[in-house]
Amino acid sequence: MTKIKICGITRPDDALAACVAGADALGFNFSSSSLRSVHPDMVKQIINTLPPFVTPTGIFVEHPPEEIDALCRYCGLQAAQLHSDNYTPEETLKVHAARVVRVFRPGPGFAIEEVREFSRRTGCNAFLFDAYSPSMAGGTGEAIDSSTAVGIFEKTRDFAWALLAGGLRPDNVRTAVLNVRPWGVDTASGVESTPGVKDSAKMAAFVAAVREADRSLRSAS
Repeated sequence: MTKIKICGITRPDDALAACVAGADALGFNFSSSSLRSVHPDMVKQIINTLPPFVTPTGIFVEHPPEEIDALCRYCGLQAAQLHSDNYTPEETLKVHAARVVRVFRPGPGFAIEEVREFSRRTGCNAFLFDAYSPSMAGGTGEAIDSSTAVGIFEKTRDFAWALLAGGLRPDNVRTAVLNVRPWGVDTASGVESTPGVKDSAKMAAFVAAVREADRSLRSAS
């Protein structure tokens, strides 16, 4: 069953609505440059209300490893999603307080061997693939080219748990799951009314579309 992560949570009510809809993980953005940036105290408060088996994940762009560890411990984060190329294998190995999800944005010159080598050097086996933008570290709302995504996910199945992100919405996520067959999917702007404010109906529709795709895949196998 495809895992579902809803990212850019900023409000307690949105977090609970995402859980009710059926999200497996929630993302909390700590980057000061993000429209969905949220204070650690609020993240801690929200996480304390979550049901069991929902994975709270921190989104990090400019934080050094020691700050990531401190925030993970303070807030109760179980995973750390690392978005910047500054998170080299050496820097990634310094993150100890949470499971690492390393983000790659396949742009010009991208090769899957880069991901494989990163996994070999760090032991990391969780990756998120987001749409490339030369000026943004993520959250562009743009989608990865379908053929590119299919190739990436086919080549990572033997060594990684991989999530697809970038421009996923209730109206297109079913097709993305059927075509790409990712281990998980991630959405932020696709289920919002305004940046940082989630729409409960859109979140429910997103989850329902993913589960419909899952059923189609099972019946075809």
